[in-house]
Amino acid sequence: MKYTLTTDIDYNTTKSEITLFANTHGCKLSKFKINGPAGGNHICEFSSNNLDFIQELCDQLELPYSKII
Repeated sequence: MKYTLTTDIDYNTTKSEITLFANTHGCKLSKFKINGPAGGNHICEFSSNNLDFIQELCDQLELPYSKII
């Protein structure tokens, strides 16, 4: 099963930093939109086939597990 998590990430963070962060936690950066809809933070979608990995990513980002789809 594939799990996804969509959130915004500070606009000062580079795509390569976000990709490395995702990979470090066993996830992939599956979608990336620079400077989001209002020109602010980046919109990022992370994915993983492992629920534990995506939950660890939530923990690191201080997001509730309810954001996992």
